[in-house]
Amino acid sequence: MTNNIGIISSATLSLIGQMIIVVLFFYFTKLRNGLIPRIILYLTIGGIIQTIGILGSSFDELNCTLFGLFRLYGGLSSIIWSSILIYSIKQLFMVFNNQNSSEFMDIREILKKLVKLESKFCLYSFGLPLILITYPLITALLYQQKNSQLCLFYNIQTDPLLQKMQLNIQKLILWIIPISLYLIYSLSILNRIKHVLKDNEENQEIYIEVRKLIKQILLFPMITFICTLSFTVEDIQSLFVSQIGLTQTSISLAFLSFWGFLNCLAYLSQDSVRLEIRSRKMSEEQQDM
Repeated sequence: MTNNIGIISSATLSLIGQMIIVVLFFYFTKLRNGLIPRIILYLTIGGIIQTIGILGSSFDELNCTLFGLFRLYGGLSSIIWSSILIYSIKQLFMVFNNQNSSEFMDIREILKKLVKLESKFCLYSFGLPLILITYPLITALLYQQKNSQLCLFYNIQTDPLLQKMQLNIQKLILWIIPISLYLIYSLSILNRIKHVLKDNEENQEIYIEVRKLIKQILLFPMITFICTLSFTVEDIQSLFVSQIGLTQTSISLAFLSFWGFLNCLAYLSQDSVRLEIRSRKMSEEQQDM
């Protein structure tokens, strides 16, 4: 446990940050308006599940299989919600590429379409990981012995070939392939947005407002990239080597654990959130006077 103090600290900070997002969402009515805030809430819920899994995996006396499944489920759910977030941003942002004022009415139509898809988004993001984690659950039941610390189930040199294949498939399905697809998709969208902003730079009023909004919301995919890169590299590395060093694993999980905390900072940096908190604070001060 003493070796995992960094992971425990970062995971605890993330859990606190994620709970702050949930509390603010339900406390302030205006912060519940719109699909994007709800997507951020769903992303946070997935993050909470993952953080609990990482935190529980740091204590040797707790059930490794249970918290390992929490980490896998929450991680995959978070990746899917991150993809949905950037897809929604793209749908809303591309409307501003049209200069005719009549075209701006399409924003409402796009919002309506996205809201109609919300139930499907929830089904995919929470249901699909639930189906896929049956595979690591079966693997964990078949192979009772824990092959590495922190419930990662990495291969060791003496493992049978079949077990190595099953563990590698597990990592590919539940992390490596989803995060790789997300990174490719998000980078392509970011590049497209960059070109649209550049092409519309002469329209200063729209350009300044949209650029400000995009920069704030796109903090979330940027944070996803930073926090998941090290763990993704380690997972890919584990496909080809028999053992991963504890130091490397600790660093990777520490970065992954900070995901929720940095998302909280990104959430608090949103103008709508800061304005709502400031307004409530001023209202309470006036009442005290």
